[in-house]
Amino acid sequence: MFKDFQRRLQRDTKKIVDARVLASSARHGSEVKAQPVEVNVVSHPIQRYAVWFGGSVLASTPEFFTACHTKAEYEEYGASICRTNPVFKGMY
Repeated sequence: MFKDFQRRLQRDTKKIVDARVLASSARHGSEVKAQPVEVNVVSHPIQRYAVWFGGSVLASTPEFFTACHTKAEYEEYGASICRTNPVFKGMY
């Protein structure tokens, strides 16, 4: 979904982990020897299409039609009809 998301997430997480390990070492002094922590972020091959895949799964369920609104409903109620999500039963 986002270009190089896996690589960027791994790099940023590694920076945070390294900083915390270093801070922990400084706090405990020579009492405890900090070991480096390996950070590995794994992305699924279809991650790029996960949103479309999820949409297709939702569209194949009977509940999908309860989540849809017709043009006539939209014209009657306006944009506020889109703020209710019948699938998740929530208001936005």
